Amino acid sequence: MLERPSLIVVSTSARALAWSARRAGYAPLAIDVFGDRDTLEASSDAICLTGGLANGFEGGALIDAIEAMLAKHNPVGVVYGGGFDDRSELIAAMAGRLRVFGNSAATMGRIKDPVELSRLCARLGVSHPEIAPEPPAVRSGWLAKRRGASGGAHIRDAALVDFASGDYYFQRRVSGESRSALFTANGEDVEIVGLTAQWATPIGRQLFRYGGAVGPIELPQAQASRIRHAVTVLSKEFGLVGLNSADFIVSGDAVWLIEINARPGATLDVFDSSNNPLIAHHVAACEGRPTQFAPQTSIVAAETVYAPGNITIRDHFDWPEWSADRSMAGTRITCCEPLCTVRAVGPTVDVARLLVAERAQRICALVRSAAA
Repeated sequence: MLERPSLIVVSTSARALAWSARRAGYAPLAIDVFGDRDTLEASSDAICLTGGLANGFEGGALIDAIEAMLAKHNPVGVVYGGGFDDRSELIAAMAGRLRVFGNSAATMGRIKDPVELSRLCARLGVSHPEIAPEPPAVRSGWLAKRRGASGGAHIRDAALVDFASGDYYFQRRVSGESRSALFTANGEDVEIVGLTAQWATPIGRQLFRYGGAVGPIELPQAQASRIRHAVTVLSKEFGLVGLNSADFIVSGDAVWLIEINARPGATLDVFDSSNNPLIAHHVAACEGRPTQFAPQTSIVAAETVYAPGNITIRDHFDWPEWSADRSMAGTRITCCEPLCTVRAVGPTVDVARLLVAERAQRICALVRSAAA
């Protein structure tokens, strides 16, 4: 019998959710497709499914895992993270078995419909790049994006690739710097946890592959006001609950909403801590309760490190304490697939980002040396 109330956390990688849940006083029951060492360390029980980052969850296996956790434990509910943006049917299937702390399947389906999001932005006065459901006649200046995808690796320059698949839509390209807002919504109020600067780690045609984030950052008042307006009006329009994030491109006073991620995401690694366990705020907001956040004084950078070659994690590999998503011994990681996450804390944004970049290089050297 678990002494703490148990909570299922399910995501492509459940590590960040599991640790946040543990810090919030829950006994995490993790379901993901990686089964990393630090996920198991945080969790009271865990199930690792096949599928991997590219293929995601197989629906039947996921529901079987949920049923297995229900048979062994008495969880108060489930929190989902990445892997569900284009799988709203799985959210509905989980909701038929236990309480889901998060946005409903219907809400996820609406918010990941690029045409509806564009239409609502126009009505609510939120700047949003022009959308085309079909390939534009002239593709220069357009991006092609896969519906419901996340992480940036799916985004292509529409002028360079022939897209015949109906899974893609097209978005006018806008120039500027990437910013993101992590926020909670409870049906009435919206509270911004913090703002981050984000960067890409491009490779080949994957020009927008997610690299990392650093925050909290300060923005000029005009930009910050436009971001707050966007997340407030769209949260109320979609009925968002819990932790969500919104991605923007900013340039001068121009602020373009790019997309909304209607679930906890990568910036948990920037803002979650023992003093501020975000899953506690997520659950509170989903229950309609207000949330308040203590100001974060330290600047945190978190970067996704991609394998510099085909790598097998050796026995007794000594992962540094500033690394996360630590693969088990014997795990084979293909070149350019995610290797781990590294974090760094600094007195300024520039120092934190410089330190996290140095650690990304160091972890690559360490795994290469161990494999030699």
